[in-house]
Amino acid sequence: MNKKRLFFLGFFVVFIAAIFYTPIGKFIQDKLEDKSHVAGIKILNEEDYNIDLKGYNGALDENLQSAKNSGQVVLINFWGSWCPPCVKEMPSLQELYNTHHEKVKFIFIAIQDKPNDIINFAKKHELTLPLYEPISPISVAMMPKVFPTTYILNKKGEIVLHENKTRDWNDQEINALLEKLIKE
Repeated sequence: MNKKRLFFLGFFVVFIAAIFYTPIGKFIQDKLEDKSHVAGIKILNEEDYNIDLKGYNGALDENLQSAKNSGQVVLINFWGSWCPPCVKEMPSLQELYNTHHEKVKFIFIAIQDKPNDIINFAKKHELTLPLYEPISPISVAMMPKVFPTTYILNKKGEIVLHENKTRDWNDQEINALLEKLIKE
């Protein structure tokens, strides 16, 4: 092995060791990992919620900021009919809605869908949950980087859960969280 290759191999080994065994690695890992699903990490300003929404599937037009400040527990889900993970989680969201719609405000915001796409999706999947289309700009801070993205807000309008992946929304953990937030 020539000296140049040996040098690069040694450098690579030291670099890998630094990543795994020093604070440098922790710093890099923190930058690479998305920890936004942890409550309190995502910072949104009041103005970020100022989004006018056109209602579909029986939903009245809404402003997200008004919903946030309604004094209710709020579940906000950004989705798209074009998004396979979004489609996958919709049945569990429908079940969660069926259980909690009288005490929790649900807002399902379709991104990059035309009105007919939203309506046809609801019919095809027999959804009764409230679907919306944004009709005013969404701030960079609020616009999801991945889909689906879901927020649960407590009655004070604070984010208690931010999830940016598919999950079973009708599981015991989420039902218990909603029940706890409703009682607060």
